[in-house]
Amino acid sequence: MSADGPAPLNALTAVEAARGIRMGDFTAEALVEACLARIREREDTVKAWAFLDPQKAIAQARAADRKLAMGDTLAPLHGVPVGVKDIIDTRDMPTE
Repeated sequence: MSADGPAPLNALTAVEAARGIRMGDFTAEALVEACLARIREREDTVKAWAFLDPQKAIAQARAADRKLAMGDTLAPLHGVPVGVKDIIDTRDMPTE
C-alpha cells in the first residue's frame, strides 16, 4: 500500500494478495479479474502470453472462494493467480 491509498489488486505482491483473500478484503475472483483486465490492457505491447484461458482462471478463482467460504484448510497462496512458463509440461495446457 502507498500513502495515496491501497494498491490496485493487480499490483499486490503474492503475500499481500493471499492476506487480502484470507482477510476477506477481496475475493480470489476479484483478484483474477483485476489481473485479467491488466493483461487485456497490456498484452498487445508486452506479448507475454502464448496461452491464456480466462474462463478457466475465473472458474478456479471461484472454486478457491468457495473453499475459503467452507472453512477448508488453505495453502499459503490460496486463490493467488500464477502464470506458468510454457516450457513446463502441464496436463491441460499447450507446451512450446
